[in-house]
Amino acid sequence: MSHEFETGFFVQTPPWHQLGTLLTDAPQTAIEAITTAGLNWFVTKESLEAVVPVDGSYRAVGVHDQYAIIRRRIEHGITRLDALGVVGRQYHPVQNHDAFAFFDRVIQSGMVQYNTAGSLRGGRIIWALARLNGTLRIAGDDVVDKYLLLTNSHDGSRPVTIAFTPIRVVCANTLAMALASATRRLSVRHTACAAARIRDVGEYLAGVNASFDHSAEAYRFLAQRSIHAAELATYLRSLFPDPEEGALRNRSRANREKITARFERGFGTDLTGASWWRAYNAVVEFIDHDRNQSNADARVHSAWLGQGMQLKQQALQTALQLAA
Repeated sequence: MSHEFETGFFVQTPPWHQLGTLLTDAPQTAIEAITTAGLNWFVTKESLEAVVPVDGSYRAVGVHDQYAIIRRRIEHGITRLDALGVVGRQYHPVQNHDAFAFFDRVIQSGMVQYNTAGSLRGGRIIWALARLNGTLRIAGDDVVDKYLLLTNSHDGSRPVTIAFTPIRVVCANTLAMALASATRRLSVRHTACAAARIRDVGEYLAGVNASFDHSAEAYRFLAQRSIHAAELATYLRSLFPDPEEGALRNRSRANREKITARFERGFGTDLTGASWWRAYNAVVEFIDHDRNQSNADARVHSAWLGQGMQLKQQALQTALQLAA
């Protein structure tokens, strides 16, 4: 089975695919994290050419305002080159060392510690996840941990993103690490000043705990609001409506049935009553654990950066609206 996962490390908790390096202790510096995660390489922006057959031979023709992002890495003393994507003239690569640079300051402050980092899709996407000190108690023993997530692309598909995301302890595994409910997010486009902006995040970090407190208030509100069977059905139908086509209608119905099963028997159902908080978490668990069963890597990518992430944001906002 092929994996979108390329390299990475995981602290104490084994990854979903049993690949990568499992660490007992978290890295203490950005260079240690980058090296352990297999990210100690760099990319360059190179002029793009098309090789065209002409009169029995080949001729290179330059492509105006289009450039290739080339990864350069050393393996056994040999430089390997990989083409990661095609970008425009204004795009400036952000090296892994620059993307991770601000972590040194927050690690030294004792504010966070690395949890996992690595590369997906052949180096096209890199990530780092760090756990912040302290937890958010939502209801009784139902607790949420606080994480800082950094993602970057080397194929021109997305900006550098630094986001703070809460992860529910009872279902916290590598599949639940997502931008689902990001309380505070900073996006940095790949421009000439990108590296400097990433390093200068002190003001951004200052508001972190206040943002988490705001999220905790929303979660506690949902935990205090009871939900009935009819309301749950309405909630799920708003997220997974019935389209006209029969096959897609069956899929939507199956999705709603799986989420209902999660609501009845999912993670942490013994910690909370029949509340909107429980309904929202049933949707999150379905997206993180049940979708794309045949391809765990596609499920992870969707939950972090794709349709799954967007659906979880919609699920939270819809729950808050319907519970009000």
